[in-house]
Order: sequence, then structure tokens, then C-alpha cells
Amino acid sequence: MEGTDMAQASDTAQPQTPPRRDNPATVTGTNRLKALSHPTRLRILTVMSDTKPVTVGQIAEQLGESAGTVSYHLKQLEKAGFVTQTPSPDGDNRRSCWLAAQSRLEINADAAVDSAMATTMDQVSSTFRQEAWQRYRSASDNLPKQWTDPTVTSSSVLRLTSEEYARMSQELRELFNTWTSRDLAHEEGDGSQPVMLNIDAFRWLP
Repeated sequence: MEGTDMAQASDTAQPQTPPRRDNPATVTGTNRLKALSHPTRLRILTVMSDTKPVTVGQIAEQLGESAGTVSYHLKQLEKAGFVTQTPSPDGDNRRSCWLAAQSRLEINADAAVDSAMATTMDQVSSTFRQEAWQRYRSASDNLPKQWTDPTVTSSSVLRLTSEEYARMSQELRELFNTWTSRDLAHEEGDGSQPVMLNIDAFRWLP
């Protein structure tokens, strides 16, 4: 993953943030996957932007974690190229700000060199989703109805031919891509909120 490109600023202009990059980066390789092998690091990346710098304190407040914990995980993510330190937009050199190196990531655990790392990433991903659901359920009574009524949770075991399975998977990928592309049209403060979308389809074994 490439670093974040900083635009040149004049002597009088405020520091600028880089343009948002629409293409997601696919994460492969054991070393980079290992850097993501902790649910807290995935949570950190979900609240970061590749255009709007944030401080350790801001991330810690959003996640309910200590600043020390967030700082440690940011350093690990930085080593793997997922985040980068950047000057504070207000020019305050005392503030340490961070940017995500990419607008979106796609994690390909199947590309791990060894099966143990692939298994670890599967477990981290499962824990990440389960904890996200638990946080939502704990807070749902206090959320506005427009952010709870549309919630969808469905699961079913289907009997399909291999051709039907392939066609269904392709249609689900297209649907997923349609809605993930909408994320790029929104910015914080425009009335949008983070919504978690999970799509799984795999051969059922009783």
C-alpha cells in the first residue's frame, strides 16, 4: 500500500489533506494480515479517514479505549503501511495526527502464506463482527428509529445447484459493490452514519 500523498501548500495556506482514493486496497501477505490480527485495529481503521486527520485522543474517545492502547495499535498499523502520521491541519506541531492510507480495505485472508494465519484472520473477522453486533444491540434502545427500523438480520440454509450458487454469489457481490460505492459519496456531517454490511455465502456442512 502506498503512503498518503500530501498536497503542497503555500506559505499562507492551511495544510491540505490528500484527495480521497476510490479504489479499495486488497490486503494480502502474512505480514500485513498479521498487523490486522486484532479486532481493535480493525475498529481503529473504521473510524479513520484518508482525508481527515484525527488525533489519538479523538480515536480513543470514539472507541472507548485508552489513549495508550490506541497509540500502540496505531504504531503497529503504521509499520504495515495502513496509517500514516501527518501534520495537524491547524499547524500545531504539538499535535500528532493520523490518516488512513486508503479509503477502503478488502482483506483477503485466503492469500495468507500459511493456514494458521488464515484461520487467525477468520477468527478476528468473526470477533470483529460479533462485537460490533453486541455494541449495536446494547445501544439500539437509545438510537433514533430511522437507524434501527431498517436493520436486517437474516440467515438461511438453501439447496442450490452449483450454477445457482455461482449466480447468487455474483448477484450478492454486485449488490455489495453498489452499496459500498455509496460510502464514497458521503462525508461526516452530511446526515450519514456508519452502517455495517456483511454478506456470507458458503457451502453448508451439517
